[in-house]
Amino acid sequence: MPDLELIRETCADLILRGALDLREGRILWIRTEPVHRRFAGVLARKAYDLGARYVHLSLDDPEQERIRVDRTRNPEFLDYTPGFTVGMLERVVREGWRSLALRGPENPDLMEGADPIGLGRMRKARSEAGSGFLKAISSNRIPWNVFLMPTPRWAAKVLGGADDWERRIWEVLTPVLRLDAPDPVAAWKEHDDRLKRRAEFLNGEKFDGFRFRGPGTDLFIGMRSDRVFHGGSSLAADGTRFFPNIPTEEVFSTPDMHRTEGEVRCTRPVTVLGAQVENAWFRFRDGRVTEFGADRNGDILGRYLDTDEGAGRVGEVALVGTDSPLFRSGLVFHNILLDENASCHIALGNGYSDCIQGGTAMDDRALEEAGCNGSLVHTDFMIGSPEVSVFGVTGDQREVPVIRDGLFTV
Repeated sequence: MPDLELIRETCADLILRGALDLREGRILWIRTEPVHRRFAGVLARKAYDLGARYVHLSLDDPEQERIRVDRTRNPEFLDYTPGFTVGMLERVVREGWRSLALRGPENPDLMEGADPIGLGRMRKARSEAGSGFLKAISSNRIPWNVFLMPTPRWAAKVLGGADDWERRIWEVLTPVLRLDAPDPVAAWKEHDDRLKRRAEFLNGEKFDGFRFRGPGTDLFIGMRSDRVFHGGSSLAADGTRFFPNIPTEEVFSTPDMHRTEGEVRCTRPVTVLGAQVENAWFRFRDGRVTEFGADRNGDILGRYLDTDEGAGRVGEVALVGTDSPLFRSGLVFHNILLDENASCHIALGNGYSDCIQGGTAMDDRALEEAGCNGSLVHTDFMIGSPEVSVFGVTGDQREVPVIRDGLFTV
C-alpha cells in the first residue's frame, strides 16, 4: 500500500513550490469540492510553512448545483449569481493571489440526466460573473494551477472497479506526476525544458496552419504569423514562473478563429457542462462549427455551443504525442486535466492572449481583430491517437510532418 500521507505531502510540495512558486507574504486561494477538504488542510499547513500571508478556502459543492437545477421553480432564477462573486474575483486578480483549483469529482456522474437547458443557463450565468477572472487567467495576470486529486468514485470509473482503489490509482498517477523522481520539483523543471524546446521549434517554423488526418478527421486549423506556442510553465505578470497544470504534456497556441475548415472526430470522451459526451464530431466552415453530433449527450453539447458566439469557434490547438505517460497508461481518465495531456486536442471557446505577440496588452476589440476567439467558456476536445497524423502547412501549402501516427517527428 502506498504511503498516502507521504503522497499528500509530496503533492502539496509539488503544487506550492513547483507549480505556484509560493513565497513569503503571498496569498493562496484554494477552490475545491468538500471531498478534498483534508488535502486542503495539508496544503494550508505547507503554505504557511513557506511563509504565506493568508490561505483562503472556497468549498464548491456540485450536489447543490444539481439540486438547484432540479428544484428551481422559476427558470429565470437560474440566471442569478451573487454580486459578491464578482467582487471576490476582482480582488483576487488585483492583489495578485495564487489561485489553486483542486479537481477530482466526488461523483463524476452527478450531472447525468440533468435538464440541459437549466444546466446550461446556470453555468452561463456563472461564466458571465467570472468572465473577468477567465480573461485574467488566460492572460496570466496571476499565477494559477489546476490539480486533480483522486476520489473513490472517480478512481473506480477510471480503473473499472473500486477494489483496492487507492493503491491502484496511485500506481498509475505516481509516474504521471513524476512523484517517483528523487526530486519531483526538479524533475518537472527538466520536463519543462523539453516542452520549451518543442515549442521553440514550432515558433521558428511559423507554419501557416496545421492539418490533422485520421479516421473521420481531415481538419485544417489556420494560424497567424504573430502566434506563439507555449508548453509547460508560464510567466505571470509579476514575473513568477508557474505551471498552470501538472501534469502537462502539451505544446499549444491560439489559432486564427476564422480559419478552421473540415471535419474532426473526437478520440476520447469529454465532460461538457458536467455530463460526459462520447464520440463527438464537428464540421467547420469559415472557423465556425456548422454541424455536430455525439453518441451520448449530444443535446448537452448543443447547449454548450449555444453559450455565446465564441463557443463554436476554436480558441486553442494543442499537440501531444502518444508517448505521453498518460496515453501509455492505456486508461481513459474521464477528466479533462488528464485526458487533454494524453492526446492532441482543440478547445472550443476562449483563446489565450499570451499566445499572441503583444496579446496580453490588447483589449477585447484588439484581440478580436487579431483573430483571437473570445468566449465565456473553454473546453478541450481530444482528437489525437496513434491513427492521427499532424502536418505543419507552410505558406506555399507544403505539408511538413510534425506528428506521424501519434508520435512527434521533431
